[in-house]
Amino acid sequence: MKYRIRVREIMTRKPIFVSPDTSIGKAARLMAKRKIGSILVLDKGVLVGIVTEGDILKRAFIKNKSPTKTKVKEIMTRKPITVNPNDDLSKVAQIMNKKGIRKFPVVDNGKVVGYLSEKDLLKVEPGIIDVLIEKLKIREPSLKLTYYPRG
Repeated sequence: MKYRIRVREIMTRKPIFVSPDTSIGKAARLMAKRKIGSILVLDKGVLVGIVTEGDILKRAFIKNKSPTKTKVKEIMTRKPITVNPNDDLSKVAQIMNKKGIRKFPVVDNGKVVGYLSEKDLLKVEPGIIDVLIEKLKIREPSLKLTYYPRG
């Protein structure tokens, strides 16, 4: 299904960045302050990674790493999958579903121009909720999920 909506139409245009040498504590505080679930990592203007709440939890907190001494570069997801601002949302939805990714840096000609999350996609295409619920049922068959569409 083609949505005929391009990434550029719904992306966040001012993503939050940190450097690879930023402490994970500082990155986590910034994410909490901005109420975001991930932060992009740029080194001299080049995208080198992404850090999510899950990365901080699984790669740092559970392993008792120091929030002040551990650097973002030690726990970030390197070379994240990116999307182009001209990509159709149907392509992005397919990648989300196939790869289990919920957040994408938006890159145009090597430059980060925005950020797109699953939440952004849901704002414009509530019908995709059905796809996401099916995905959750497959991953977590014990969940009893019910969705009541509007209308």
